[in-house]
Formats: sequence, structure tokens, C-alpha cells
Amino acid sequence: MSAARKTRRSGDLPVMLVIVPLLAMQIVGASFFVLRTLADVFAWSSPIIPWAYVELLEVLASLGMVTGVIATVMLLLPSLRRMHRVQAQLDAAAGQLQDHVEMLFDDWALTESERHVALLVVKGFSNAEISAYRKTSESTTKSQVSAIFRKSGLSNRQQLVSLVVEDLFDAIRP
Repeated sequence: MSAARKTRRSGDLPVMLVIVPLLAMQIVGASFFVLRTLADVFAWSSPIIPWAYVELLEVLASLGMVTGVIATVMLLLPSLRRMHRVQAQLDAAAGQLQDHVEMLFDDWALTESERHVALLVVKGFSNAEISAYRKTSESTTKSQVSAIFRKSGLSNRQQLVSLVVEDLFDAIRP
């Protein structure tokens, strides 16, 4: 088991120690209110439990449910903040990818058509697919791919993809 996984699991224990009792209180409180509502609807009397205890149970059940709502909000807010932080990181990575690819293409002095073809090559399209998509002949696409390899100093598609991905990871690695 990795250290990160152990840390995450040990960090979950205090949260679970709070959530489980609160959940139990909410279940008991909800059950109590459902039974009280059914008793009112069907005019059931409760000779077993004195009225003072029923009132006390209603107050405790209400407190349990309010506490559950507060705990839910307290647990939800950090999750929402984390979700927004992760989304911002993903957006930044996507922006970095675009900036990185543009910088590589600038360094290689690719034309606008070669840039478009290079992006399609990185995405895994074949020459025939690129030609059909761009509505050009396959020989034009082959010429543009050859020019990309010549200008970049690479010899095949795998090297192009590998270079883009590896350089991106190097650029965003702390």
C-alpha cells in the first residue's frame, strides 16, 4: 500500500468518527418524525411513552437533524473548494498544453497548414483521415507531414507525440 493511500485512509478516520454518529442521529430522528406523523395521521396513541419523554425525543431528534445539516455543509464546502481547485489545475494544464504546442511549432517555424496537420498527427489521425478532414489531397498531407518532420528534426509520428507529451510533463513538473 502506498504512503499516499495510507495517509488518505488515516485522514478519513476522524471524518468517519463524526459522520457515522451524525448519520445514526439523523436516521433515528427521521424515523421518530415519520412514526409521529403516522401516529397523528392514524390517530394512534402512545401510552408506552409519557408525553414529557416524547417532547424530549422531539427536541433531541430536531437537534440531531439540524446538526446533520450543519455537518453536511461543513463537509460539502471543502469538497466544493477542492473540486474548484482541481478544475483550475486542469484548465491551467490544458492552457499549458496549448501554449507548449504553440511554442514548439514556433521554434520549428511551421506554417499555419503544417501546424494544423501537426495537431491532427498528435491526435492520432492518419494521412488519409487528415486529408479527408481538411479536404486536401493525400499527397499534400504527406508533403506537410514530411515538412513537419524535417523542420522538427523528428522522423516519425511516435516521436512527435512523445516529444509533445514529454516536454509538457517537463514544463509542468514542479
